[in-house]
Amino acid sequence: MKPVWHYRPEKNWINDPNGLTHFGGWYHMFYQYNPDGDQWGDIHWGHARSRDLLHWETLPVAMAPALEKGEIHCFSGGCCKDENGRPHFFYTSVGREEEGRDCRHGAQQWFAEPTDDDLTHLIQTDAGALTNDIHQGMYVRDWRDPCVIRYQGQYLMILGGCVEEHGCILLYTSDDMRHWTYRHILARSEHADGKPWECPNIFCADGKVGLIYSPCAEVHVKTGALDDDLRFHEEQDEVLDPAAWNGFYAPQVFTDEAGRVILIAWMPECDNVPHKGWSGVMSLPRILHITADGVHSEPVPGAETLPGVTRQTVAREALPCTWTLHDNGEERTLLTLAADGTLTLDRSQSTLAKGPDVHPITRTVPVYDMIDVFIAVDGSAVEVLVNGKSLSGRIYPTK
Repeated sequence: MKPVWHYRPEKNWINDPNGLTHFGGWYHMFYQYNPDGDQWGDIHWGHARSRDLLHWETLPVAMAPALEKGEIHCFSGGCCKDENGRPHFFYTSVGREEEGRDCRHGAQQWFAEPTDDDLTHLIQTDAGALTNDIHQGMYVRDWRDPCVIRYQGQYLMILGGCVEEHGCILLYTSDDMRHWTYRHILARSEHADGKPWECPNIFCADGKVGLIYSPCAEVHVKTGALDDDLRFHEEQDEVLDPAAWNGFYAPQVFTDEAGRVILIAWMPECDNVPHKGWSGVMSLPRILHITADGVHSEPVPGAETLPGVTRQTVAREALPCTWTLHDNGEERTLLTLAADGTLTLDRSQSTLAKGPDVHPITRTVPVYDMIDVFIAVDGSAVEVLVNGKSLSGRIYPTK
């Protein structure tokens, strides 16, 4: 069951959203893309645009690897506007292992500039590229995925990686987005599990600072504040969405021209079907706020008009509740919300096929007297928001 309105190109592999920006009245979404097949490889930057974040137009590939410079993949990165509102792009450049440019040990951070106001073509440069030497002796493994924002008159860049087997987010500063200085580790894992933190995002909302990271598992978000030395003081750390490789990974955040903080995530496949002509979709964009309960996600306006979307208010006294998301008599998918706030996507009977992952996806959500429940089912893509907390998943009924 192919999703209908969740964005994907007509064919081939996609993963992380990249370079999200709002420019000239268009929302632009770049993304990791293999133009030659439905498996990961030969990573370019695909490109789509939208007026409303709901209906997307696929555009030609925006950036291809600079093979003449030894680059074989254009990994993930972001976009930042300068003080004049012009967009600039940053990404991780990867080359061949035998040339010391593999993603684990030899990644570099390159810049890219658009050739026109439609952002249809990005030209990358290795002039001024950032290498691991910027850390002055500290070794960072799996160093990648730059996110850049303008903050209090300067530019902040964060990158993910692994230092001494601790996943971490590293901070850099610049006055011009070209000459960067390493500052310090902004946040890191408590355990030396060897798993890098990928696709970090930094954003400001509601007077707070948020840090989103994908630690090769369920996506987390920390909220708190930056002090005058740009040290992060954590107030909360929570799971942003528990799906991970089952439907929510590598999200990216940007601020649009209306000042809204918007998130889009990659929804990976988990059907274990190796060749079906396409792989991966993008999530429904959400607006983020930082509240006393942590990060609150709200679907973008107009989402409730999409096929398969419902929204309702449930009284606390009505719990527990169960929603049937799909039922054809032989296969069914259930969503349950218990009185203690345990939210579960039950996929145990969701398909007769043997390949898909059918483990339950669960999390805890806050329970108020009145509970806001948003449910979107679009083919194999499921997205749920309960009181602003997110749970996603993929399901693969055979009919």
